[in-house]
Amino acid sequence: MKAVICTKFGSPKVLKYVEIEKPEPKDNEVLIRNFGTSINTVDMLHRGGKAPKVAFFGIGRLVGLGLRLSFGGLRKPKQKIVGGGFCGEIVSVGKNVTDWNVGDQVYGYSEKGGACAEFMAIPSEFLAKKPSNLSFVEAAAVPGGSSPALIAFRDLATPKEGDNVLIIGASGGIGTFAVQMAKNIYGAKVTGVCGPTNVEMVKSIGADHVIDYSKGDYTKTSDIKYDIILDVVSVQNLSKCKRILASDGTYVSNNPISSPRNVFHIITGNKQFKTGNADESAAAMETLREWIEAGKVKPVIDKVYPLIDTVKAHEHYESGRSKGRVVISIE
Repeated sequence: MKAVICTKFGSPKVLKYVEIEKPEPKDNEVLIRNFGTSINTVDMLHRGGKAPKVAFFGIGRLVGLGLRLSFGGLRKPKQKIVGGGFCGEIVSVGKNVTDWNVGDQVYGYSEKGGACAEFMAIPSEFLAKKPSNLSFVEAAAVPGGSSPALIAFRDLATPKEGDNVLIIGASGGIGTFAVQMAKNIYGAKVTGVCGPTNVEMVKSIGADHVIDYSKGDYTKTSDIKYDIILDVVSVQNLSKCKRILASDGTYVSNNPISSPRNVFHIITGNKQFKTGNADESAAAMETLREWIEAGKVKPVIDKVYPLIDTVKAHEHYESGRSKGRVVISIE
C-alpha cells in the first residue's frame, strides 16, 4: 500500500511517500480502506518533535522532550505513519469483532497515528459510523479539529441560550467547528475573531458578529462582556481578557502553556480558567455524526491534497493561513 512515513523528527521535508506492506488486523481489529485524513496540530508535534511555538521558553523545551519520548524516542518517532483522523470502508474484520461488518463506512481517530496510508488496522471500539451526508474526504475533516470545540462547550464551559461567546481563531480548523456548535447546538450569541480575509466566511457559518483583529486590540475596545471566551489559537491569556470577561465568565484555552500567566492561573486554581484533553472517542464521533446529519455542524475545508503531496499539506498548515481544515485525500 501507499503511505507517508516519518523516519526522523524535523520539518515537513522529513515525510516520505513510500510503498509498504498492508497491515493485518488483529482479532479485535478491523482493516479499513482509508480514503482520507486531515491535519491537526498533534501531527506537527509528531513530525517535528517539539512544542508549539507559543510555548514560552523553558516550558517549551520540557514539553518538546516529553513529546519526543511519547512518540517513541529522542531522534525518531516510533509510529512512522503520521495522521490520526481517518475515514474509510471496512474490508475485513478480526474474529472477535461482532459489531462491525465488511462494507460498513466508518470514521474516527487513532492516537497511534497511521492515517496517512491506504489501509489501517483499527481496534473496533475506535470506530463510529461515517456521517451519511458527507463524502469520505469531507468526513475525514471532522476527527481532530472538532474535538477541542466539543470538549470546550460540552465539558468545560457549556453555553446557555443567549450567552455571549467569543471565539478567538474563529476561521481555523477548530474555530469553524466552535462557531457552529456555540450557535446551532447551544443557542449562544457568537462573536468570532479572525483576520480581514476571513470575516465573511466566519459570518457565513453562523457568527452574529466578527472582529477583525487587524483593526485594533479588541480586549481594550470591546463593550461586550463575554460569558465564555474560547481561545483556540493561544494568542491571548486570561489576564489580558479580564476586561471583556463577565465576572462569572470562563476563559477556555486550547493550549494551557501558551503564556506564563496562563500557567500561573492553572497553578493557583483560578476557577475562571479552563483547559482539557481532547476526546476522540467513538462516542464523541457519534455525537458529531448526529449533529452533522441534523445539519447543525459541517466541516469547513480549506484545501484538499492528494496523499503524494502530504509535505505540501503540512507546509500549508504550518503557514497559519488555512481557513478551516486541511485534508489529505487517499481516494
